[in-house]
Amino acid sequence: MKIDPSLRLPELSLSAAHVAGKEIAIVGGTGGLGRALAKVLAARGARVTVVGRSFRDPDQPGISFIEADLNLMSEAVRVAAMLPAESLDLVVFTTGIIAAPQREVTAEGLERDMAVSYLSRLVILQEIEKRLGQKRSAGRARPRVFIMGYPGSGQPGKVGDLNAEQSYSAMGVHMNTVAGNEMLVLDAAKRLPHVGVFGLNPGLIKTDIRSNFLGGKKLLSATIEWLIGLLNPTAEAYAEHIVPLLITPELDGKTGLMFNRKAQAILPSPGLTPAHIEAFLSESGALVARARSSNPAQSPNRILKEHSMTQIFDPVKVGRYTLSNRIVMAPMTRSRAEFDGTPKALAITYYKERASVGLIVSEGTQPSEDGQGYLCTPGIFTDAQVEGWKAITQAVHDKGSRLFIQLMHAGRMSHPDNTPHHRQPVAPSAIAPDTPMFTMTGMQPIPEPRALTTDEIRQTVADFRFAARRAIEAGADGVEIHGANAYLVQQFFAPSANARTDEYGGSVENRARFAIEVAKAIAEEIGPDRTAIRLSPGAKLWGIDEGSEALALYAHLTTELSKLGLAYVHVMHVGNEALVAEIRKLWSGTLILNRPGRPREQVGSDVVSGLAELESYGQLVLANPDFVERLKTDAPMNAPDQATYYGGDATGYTDYPSLNPATTA
Repeated sequence: MKIDPSLRLPELSLSAAHVAGKEIAIVGGTGGLGRALAKVLAARGARVTVVGRSFRDPDQPGISFIEADLNLMSEAVRVAAMLPAESLDLVVFTTGIIAAPQREVTAEGLERDMAVSYLSRLVILQEIEKRLGQKRSAGRARPRVFIMGYPGSGQPGKVGDLNAEQSYSAMGVHMNTVAGNEMLVLDAAKRLPHVGVFGLNPGLIKTDIRSNFLGGKKLLSATIEWLIGLLNPTAEAYAEHIVPLLITPELDGKTGLMFNRKAQAILPSPGLTPAHIEAFLSESGALVARARSSNPAQSPNRILKEHSMTQIFDPVKVGRYTLSNRIVMAPMTRSRAEFDGTPKALAITYYKERASVGLIVSEGTQPSEDGQGYLCTPGIFTDAQVEGWKAITQAVHDKGSRLFIQLMHAGRMSHPDNTPHHRQPVAPSAIAPDTPMFTMTGMQPIPEPRALTTDEIRQTVADFRFAARRAIEAGADGVEIHGANAYLVQQFFAPSANARTDEYGGSVENRARFAIEVAKAIAEEIGPDRTAIRLSPGAKLWGIDEGSEALALYAHLTTELSKLGLAYVHVMHVGNEALVAEIRKLWSGTLILNRPGRPREQVGSDVVSGLAELESYGQLVLANPDFVERLKTDAPMNAPDQATYYGGDATGYTDYPSLNPATTA
């Protein structure tokens, strides 16, 4: 390796590295370098997603895990689809393996070292490169990709037999993976102006990367690693030294650079001409295409059908009920109730048509007069409302599904013209959301709400308890507390909406108190196994900002809710993988995950990965009453008509076609 004299970085310090809040993905090395990097980064406040075969740190806050076998290109495609590329600040591909003494071949026909150490990276990078950083906030530096191999080591690679089918040499194959990774850096640096792409050469590090090359001889491997450890850094020491380089502002605006283990810039290997790189990558791409086409059973869609779909259609226990599958209809406001909050008869058809899902969560339903926000939303606190819901719950039960009524108090997200009593909205504090709302007379600014007194907060808790009892009287299987989407419960979480100085404001514990009290009251009234809550951690809707303590707030909230034994927690995922992973670790019960806009090909992926027990879908179920059947048969989906989401008649409500109308009638 030769030092690159064109770049001299100042001395970098881990203590001065600004890591907190960064979204990072680490691919591979879960038993060595990848693991060490993840622990160093997460310990300093980064949100880290780790990809690999094993996960040894389930109790480490800030780290989530995607289990994957990177021998397979189909797995690389699946991983790429699951990575939150749009919000990532940094992606690190760590070292892979070294080829075995005898040629090993994957199920897709690739030489194993070539597949694990190089081609899987090529596939993942190509799959995510267009999405990288697209949803990061304005003003942040462009995302970075670091590819770890041995750049600058003088290995140009040999084109013509990358898969070692004509002749095999373990070290020859491995040197081709070394060259391939360096060429990935040089090629991507030219092609991707919105990303900074860099190479890392860690040199000799004490890990188990050489065990495959040594033919699995444990004693020999342990002896060699011991000798290496005498003269070279451990994975942990390397991670602490290199992390400052990964995030230093000194690399802003730069790309295509390589670094040794001392974080010094090094020159690329000679011989890597544009023509050579093009030929090498062309042969690499052909290998990937052959691997994916030669084994159709391992294509991404088949993986979902054979693995994800098998599990998404499996029965699951939720609270006191066993559901027929793991698909949930997400709550969606439709604004088609009577003005007094009584559900109309058409709602019976609407819910019955969609009852092939395992669980239906109803549209947001106000627990009291003051809880209403929008026009013509249903309630569940009067006798007439209860009677209206009875017919709906019976229809759902007749089709073999279960229904939880979502209790939604809109708080400040309301307008006097939308409610029968025409009163001023109520909220934790007198802070308006600075957004308009639709009313009978058109869009109007939402007025400043009235701050609830401490006694009124306790009465609101009692209102939730009463509404839960009425929901059970109406035949519902349980209730879901709406603690998401900028409504009253989440308003208590957010300093931007909660400026109280009593026991319901200020500290994390105080801001979470209202939600916990509501959950406890309902659990006492109808049973914890019929009580659930929906959360949207980090969602910034209508002026809601949970601030820098959001992670601490949800950690405290989840810990306290876990003690109650609720039926489930329902999370609307807005892109913060680490925060969702933290909730998953702290929540001991059933988790339902909703990813707005999730593409069809990813249905079931969170169930397969173990991140969630169930997945919820909104617009897809809205537009496809037979959503489950369409998934099972791979049938095309109806497109939702957004113009008919709110208010109106049967159009866009109960007139979406089914494949077999008899099954949804």
